[in-house]
Amino acid sequence: MKKIKIMVLALIGMMTKSMAIKANENMVFAENLPTDAKAFVMHNFPRLSIAYAEMRKTRQGKVYDVSLNDGTELVFSQNGAWGTVDCKLEAVPSSLIPESLSSFVVSNFVNEDVVRLERTDGGECVATLSNGVCLRFTSQEQIA
Repeated sequence: MKKIKIMVLALIGMMTKSMAIKANENMVFAENLPTDAKAFVMHNFPRLSIAYAEMRKTRQGKVYDVSLNDGTELVFSQNGAWGTVDCKLEAVPSSLIPESLSSFVVSNFVNEDVVRLERTDGGECVATLSNGVCLRFTSQEQIA
């Protein structure tokens, strides 16, 4: 019985170590992010810094997941174009919100902020408001 416990603990230790090594392989230093991604962070989040960045491979190529020091999460394509901005409970910078979406939110959702913004491959924009409502706008900036 004692040997089985030792073997199980050793197996768990090996699995944990291999997962830690895999996580470190995907880690990216902020200076190694695509130039456009770094510029995006500096322009839209000037008071924040990159806390963690990770690269993962998808069918479309490399994707960079970036966490800022306030918990904001960003996703960039391999060329540095942003795909997702998730500010959790804070408002997404207004410069990122399309004018038609901003006007719609101001008119129809008083006192609500866009806290998450995602661009889809089809050119649509999906916004999540602070009250949890999700809005989808087409590439022609019309509500879908």
